[in-house]
Amino acid sequence: MKVLFKNKTTYTKATYDKFLAFHSKKYHFSYTAYTALVVAFILFGLVLQVKAHNFTLAIVLCCSLTAFVLWRFFRPISDVSKEYKSEKIQKEKQFTFKFYHKFFTIEDEKEYSKMKYYQLYKVFETADFFYLYIDKTHALLLDKTKFKKNNPSEFLDFIKRKCWWCYKKVK
Repeated sequence: MKVLFKNKTTYTKATYDKFLAFHSKKYHFSYTAYTALVVAFILFGLVLQVKAHNFTLAIVLCCSLTAFVLWRFFRPISDVSKEYKSEKIQKEKQFTFKFYHKFFTIEDEKEYSKMKYYQLYKVFETADFFYLYIDKTHALLLDKTKFKKNNPSEFLDFIKRKCWWCYKKVK
């Protein structure tokens, strides 16, 4: 098979910080809105239970509300902390992305993965990066300056064709 595009991106703290800033800006509103909606429903249920003098269920709802709020605020902090401590960031791992006609590969010195384009959740283009989201929270980061075969503008045309349903340009 012929390699159409090749990119070698090193995952550093600065690279990850750019991704976090992008991700936060892109998904902050929906994350906050979802959290507010769930909190409102739990509070509504809590008020109804207190008015009905069903204090046992009110206590259960209070515990649920507390657990949910703690989970929504501390889990993301924990996830980011774990990612910063991960080997790929601490050792500044370099990943090689090779794009073929029907699939692409990701490899480092230890691992090799193959993905088809339809498996991508979203594809975003910024001024410096292409972010190929695998799911709502995980993405592959491709630095535009690190293309070894062909260039970012040709890759843009290619990825738009392959992922037309999930491609978005971000200003």
